Amino acid sequence: MRQRGKKSAASLAIATPTGLRQRLSAPVHLSDAEIAVWVELVNDQPAEAFTVTHVPLLEAYCRHVVRGRVLATEIEAFDPEWMRDSEGLKRYDRMLRMAEREARAASSLATRLRITRHSQVDPKTVGRAIARSASAPKPWEVPALDASR
Repeated sequence: MRQRGKKSAASLAIATPTGLRQRLSAPVHLSDAEIAVWVELVNDQPAEAFTVTHVPLLEAYCRHVVRGRVLATEIEAFDPEWMRDSEGLKRYDRMLRMAEREARAASSLATRLRITRHSQVDPKTVGRAIARSASAPKPWEVPALDASR
């Protein structure tokens, strides 16, 4: 029920937010690493960017990103000596193919979720920015300022 009459200064000083949307919270069944990706992604976008219908795609995206990171760590730790025999080479090749699959899947989901730069920036604006930067003098083309003046 609304208060009748003039509002006091104290009641006007209290902020009462209206229409604020809650950000999607990560599902409890995700791993800690997947939750970290979720939080980073959801907080990077406006609160209204994702709805409940996006949850399955967001879950899959977070899983693919984490799996890709795990594979990248394994690939970095792979000893080049192991590739001297055919089994080591096959294992290395298999890990590279798995990492590529994860990267492709994450990229595809990122495009569908519209979180890539390409889907957030107007192509005309990018084209204008590139044209402006191309016409601007390069740092090495700008005459040096004389410090003795």
